[in-house]
Amino acid sequence: MQPEALEGSVASVADVRPGAVARQRCPPMWLFFLVTLPYGVLGGGITGALLSYLLRREGVAVNSIANELALLGLPATLYFLWSPLADFWMRRRTWLVVSSATSAVGVSAAFQLHSFASPAAVALLFAATCAMMLNGASCGGMMAALVPEEMKTKVSSVHQVANLGGGALGGGALLLLSQHVGRTVMGLVAATVVFVPSLAALMIDEPPLLPVAEEGLRRRLGEIWTEFKGTFLRWSSLPALLLLMSPLGSGGAIGLLSGIATDYGLSGNQIAWLNGMAGSLLTAAGAMLVVLVPGRVDTRLTYTVVGIANALSIGVMCIGPMRPLTYLVGTVLYLLTVGGCWAVFTALVLQVVGGAGKSGCSRYAIAVSLGNFPVAYMAAVDGLGAKWWGTRGLPGMDMGVSLATSVGFLVWLGVTRGSRRMAVGEMANGMRERPSAVE
Repeated sequence: MQPEALEGSVASVADVRPGAVARQRCPPMWLFFLVTLPYGVLGGGITGALLSYLLRREGVAVNSIANELALLGLPATLYFLWSPLADFWMRRRTWLVVSSATSAVGVSAAFQLHSFASPAAVALLFAATCAMMLNGASCGGMMAALVPEEMKTKVSSVHQVANLGGGALGGGALLLLSQHVGRTVMGLVAATVVFVPSLAALMIDEPPLLPVAEEGLRRRLGEIWTEFKGTFLRWSSLPALLLLMSPLGSGGAIGLLSGIATDYGLSGNQIAWLNGMAGSLLTAAGAMLVVLVPGRVDTRLTYTVVGIANALSIGVMCIGPMRPLTYLVGTVLYLLTVGGCWAVFTALVLQVVGGAGKSGCSRYAIAVSLGNFPVAYMAAVDGLGAKWWGTRGLPGMDMGVSLATSVGFLVWLGVTRGSRRMAVGEMANGMRERPSAVE
């Protein structure tokens, strides 16, 4: 039985030709790993650590680097504006390949220019990032359409492992390669890594959509609006949507932890390693552990429990002594649990979206964008904790807000579950008493 908070989600709607659903099978999990790799390599690697290093090597000021990276991160928040494209004209798997190919062309062209800080290079990388967002939307639509409910937690784990691990290993490998080859070769290698894994999407057996001309544009738009209302505009969906936008496991403190590391006595090299590639691999490892969660467990409960673990882990730095070991233990546990939270977050998004229907990519993108909001506001909230109470205030604020949220949600979950059991019990008693009443 689906959790009642998700009853407003769109059920599996037949968005394919008659008879296609019966032939549909869940694709192997490793295919979703491969098709997600380009997204992780570009966002976490090429336009992250690699670009930052290459810009600094060109002599670009740190504040200018930060501004460029912030600009390139903007499409991840706004891509719900163009994600509806992936629900029209072509199969989602085709959109995934086309978007990755377009992104690869933009990346390769940017590497041919004299400077990554030039307006042309920035424009090309921005366009490549916008195109890659359709990869994420298409992948989300396919997961919603082709993966059964009991497997969505596992596919979410695989998805985040590829995203986080691809960014860490892909960015690190390209950074090492940049020490030995020129820009042209670097561009070709980067483009290859961004494009080739996406070809695995062609191995996914996705039934074709009905052409808009055959179905009728007005009817298609009407069904999309019905699906949108069923996902986002129902009271029964509100708790799950609020959970997506809650501070639980947001990872908002990730970018701030390096700023307080010296207060715990860490050296510059230790900070760079723990908050760089090692940190990304730790989040990927945390996402991988979510594979162990049974598919029958309520995703909302799993999300809350992992969120509590995440809050307690960063609390180590608030309560423990100001020593390197405290920072090391707290940060390692925090990054592991953040990875777990992000994997369960994807599973919760898929449950909120429900069946892919005619607008699975669009609704997936909107739900993910809602979940990106806490990353920004928790960074601001944690910063206030540091301002008011010093170094310990940052992890203390993160822990306090997350624990308060999780306790409130657990109380709500217990009350609603109790109410449902009571209602079911009364219904059963009524059914048993009805024959004797007739007599």
